[in-house]
Amino acid sequence: MTDSMARFKEVDLEEKKVLDAGTGACGMTKILEDKGAEVVSVDIERERMIDCRSQTESTDFLQADLSNMRFIESESFDHVFCKGTVSALSINKTLFVTSVLRELHRILKNGGQLTIIDYYPFEEESSPVPLDEHQVELWRLEKAVFELLGEGHLEEYSPELLKDELRSIGFGDVTHSIFRDELPWSDELLKEHEEVILENIELIEEEYLGAALKKKLRDIISSTEKKKVVSGAQYELNAKR
Repeated sequence: MTDSMARFKEVDLEEKKVLDAGTGACGMTKILEDKGAEVVSVDIERERMIDCRSQTESTDFLQADLSNMRFIESESFDHVFCKGTVSALSINKTLFVTSVLRELHRILKNGGQLTIIDYYPFEEESSPVPLDEHQVELWRLEKAVFELLGEGHLEEYSPELLKDELRSIGFGDVTHSIFRDELPWSDELLKEHEEVILENIELIEEEYLGAALKKKLRDIISSTEKKKVVSGAQYELNAKR
């Protein structure tokens, strides 16, 4: 499977009430809407929803903290999707994995399904697939820069850890599978990561440190011109309410 989104071709969501937990770049929201679902897309960042609203037709957008969605009735959704959401929770200090999973459990109908798709942790000793050194270097540099600024950054959680957490909350039929997108990163995606890292390096007050980080970034980007970056392992985790 070369495209993680293609994994949902056979999923029947026609007229189902579905929550996209974490609007993000809008990819999942659009797919769910195209499959005939009644979609509600939630994100803590208003800008994300504004961008996505122009790309969709009938989706309802709500700005909210995923760990506290009191305005959503309990047992009101057939399916909840979290694409790249769990790893992003640590960016906002108020969001914690357990509290978010508990809230998703609350709003799912009995028999409803939760689907989580995210990156497997970038750890050489535990990764189920060989890691791309360029992606790992870029990831580590970006994370280091954010930490120097005292900012939150993406934090990968293994599916094994999440499975235990889901069971403790009350989910059942918890399963996961590992896959890998074989398509190399697009030039646009690589450029986006480069710009984000560079923008944050500029905020570092120590000039010598900023210069060293810029050089490291240039070296990594230069090396990717000779070899396309390929994503590491991802997982799809499913659980029933």
